[in-house]
Amino acid sequence: MFGTIDSWLIYNLTGGTKGGVHVTDVTNASRTNFMDLATLSWHEPTLKLFQAPRSMMPRIVSNAEVYGHVSEGPLKGAPIAGCLGDQMAALLGQRAAPGEAKNTYGTGCFMLLNTGSQLVPSKHGLLTTLAYKLGPTAAPSYALEGSVAVAGLGISWLRDNLRIIDSADESEAIANLVPDTGGVYFVPAFSGLLAPHWEEDARGALLGMTAFTTRGHV
Repeated sequence: MFGTIDSWLIYNLTGGTKGGVHVTDVTNASRTNFMDLATLSWHEPTLKLFQAPRSMMPRIVSNAEVYGHVSEGPLKGAPIAGCLGDQMAALLGQRAAPGEAKNTYGTGCFMLLNTGSQLVPSKHGLLTTLAYKLGPTAAPSYALEGSVAVAGLGISWLRDNLRIIDSADESEAIANLVPDTGGVYFVPAFSGLLAPHWEEDARGALLGMTAFTTRGHV
């Protein structure tokens, strides 16, 4: 069997080896790079390339339908009726209509632009992705995504590794001690650069420092 984390959760919640449902929703399926974004089905040439038999793949379902029921425990019998990838869930939760975008900031930073029913190939290094499909017979909605690997993680690094701040909250107060960056730029490419460059071998850099640079500038 093959699947994403949602496949594993739904499978075990619905019984596991005792009749569990083996599915994945369209948004998580799209992240495997095995799904054809136009047909919303497994892409046969890619499956053959990775020697992945179709029989081991989960059934692709929409984001809003009853997949199965909880098999045991205090929620026994409760329907499992929704599943959505994290960034796509944020796009839907913030009610971004076609032509609108959302940014979410956490460990990384992710921008998704709702392109509606249009499957738009990016010309500027973004990812074309499935946004959501709200029901088995509903039309799919698509998005363009720009991903930055390090956002809040950069603050954690300044706190835990360089120790120039004692807490994440302190970062704002220290930054406000100076009027501007003083020409200092911090590029937190700890694991390479994502959109739009996609340079996995890129590394972080702290540039523009002088004898007058303080931690506030950083």
